[in-house]
Amino acid sequence: MTTTQDLDTQAGSPAPDGDSSRVHTILTAYLQSKAVFTALELGVFETLEKNPRTVAELARELNLQERPTRALLVALKGLDLVRAENGGYCNSDETSRYLVAGRPEYMGGFAAHQNSHFGHFSRLDEAVRTNTSLNQRVLKQGYRDQGAAAGEGREGTGRLIQAMRVSSRLQAGKLAAAAPLAGVGRVVDLGCGSGDYSIALASHHPELRVTALDYPAVTDLARANVREAGLEDRIEVRPADIMEDAWPETDAVLLSHVLDGYGPERAAHLVKRIHAHLPDGGRLLVHSHMPALATGLFPAMFGLILLVNTEEGEVRDVDEIRAWVEGAGFRDIGTRNVSLLSGLLTATK
Repeated sequence: MTTTQDLDTQAGSPAPDGDSSRVHTILTAYLQSKAVFTALELGVFETLEKNPRTVAELARELNLQERPTRALLVALKGLDLVRAENGGYCNSDETSRYLVAGRPEYMGGFAAHQNSHFGHFSRLDEAVRTNTSLNQRVLKQGYRDQGAAAGEGREGTGRLIQAMRVSSRLQAGKLAAAAPLAGVGRVVDLGCGSGDYSIALASHHPELRVTALDYPAVTDLARANVREAGLEDRIEVRPADIMEDAWPETDAVLLSHVLDGYGPERAAHLVKRIHAHLPDGGRLLVHSHMPALATGLFPAMFGLILLVNTEEGEVRDVDEIRAWVEGAGFRDIGTRNVSLLSGLLTATK
């Protein structure tokens, strides 16, 4: 079965001399994601989860014609997301786990968020030429509307947080295992997003108390996730502007996927503010895509999403982050890989 990691590796691996197959794969990669987005919108996976269907049966049930239904199923079969059995089609195990609504690890919200990028990315050349954010999600001073892009409102915040949850599943547990938190009693999670990194830290380190801070509309959603995890007694979720508002006393600060959204001056300012806030011996943990430390392709691609969504955001690699951390006065700086998508920089005041 082809997995996301397999596809990520294939796209990023060089082809043999004289073989254009890798470039061909890159140029046609949009077909893979769009096939999945379409199947999700039409309810293909939910229908096949009930019982296998022939092309004619699926077309009839979804009120489609057979020719496009067959083309879509052949594409999904090529992606190993459906299987052909006894003249019909059924979901793969991977699809049943991740692409059927109602399942605990359902990625439909993440897919919807990615699908929303398609309209903007048809104008990527405009963003590259003008250095202008196309949807104004993050302005120079921070998020323009608590996680929502222009015109989205709270629905946009919800979609963003749901997308964060899916991405977090690939990273949060590994971050919690890698984080050097022995002897640490309190952590502040600045820009906590969905709250999943706070949840992972608290779950992995039973003695830890976490304060998770973000915009009010974001913390409403994060608080629900903490409650669902049964960790309300150890994770306090508070609304705050992390650039301006006061923070509680703490032994360590976590910045997980925060610095990428800001320009270098704002990012360096936040790191200096953390250094001033921590006690002597306090720890800083910066977790982000960091292409030099991650093992997959997506961190290198993420800068294009930031170009569309932010006014000054960029993928911040380990050397740039290290320079900010050293400039703020931190010592004992260490780095390591965390996951396919991320790396970790740690430092001590």
